[in-house]
Amino acid sequence: MKKTAQILSLIFHPLFILIYSFLLLSWSNPFLFGVSSISRFFEMDSYLLLIIWLFIFTVMVPILSIFMMKGLGLISSIHLHEKSERIGPFIIVGMLYLVVFFNINNNPILPNDMRIFSLGSTIGLFTAFFINLFKKISIHMVGMGGLTVISFLIIQKSFADNEYIFALSVISSGMVGTSRIYLDAHEPEEVYMGFLVGMSSMFISLSIFS
Repeated sequence: MKKTAQILSLIFHPLFILIYSFLLLSWSNPFLFGVSSISRFFEMDSYLLLIIWLFIFTVMVPILSIFMMKGLGLISSIHLHEKSERIGPFIIVGMLYLVVFFNINNNPILPNDMRIFSLGSTIGLFTAFFINLFKKISIHMVGMGGLTVISFLIIQKSFADNEYIFALSVISSGMVGTSRIYLDAHEPEEVYMGFLVGMSSMFISLSIFS
């Protein structure tokens, strides 16, 4: 059970959520990107470079930053168990997400959904940062709350019957939340709070770009 919980926590790490969201969107409705299938999406250099750029800014640079902070002794663990150790990584990742949002927002050829996803993720991150100053919150569940709303929005734009995407996101959220509690990473209220923050942040972003 512990190994399963660790694997789930890794697969659904909050740094991966934005990439998952864009891949789900391109898979469910590639026409939003001007192509007829997701295979064609990856054949276009411009969109392939977009995914690589997103991966570098939302995954690779944050991970490298956390490892550098660990190497410099600024944090005691890369898992950031203590809320006080999360402040530095929060600021770094928050700045990176702002860069991602501003670049996506200023690119007229990208679908509006990408603006919603990136802004919602940024709002969720900074909201969690503020809450973390007073109380520890599950960042995993902030990501899963956002992904749940995203999956609902995606099936509204899909040309196929992809309702199962939303169901899978809800089930996955429950599994990730249970895993975080099982691993003693969070208390139940921290998990619930994170999920609520993630959902609320994405709805706020949706209201802005609707």
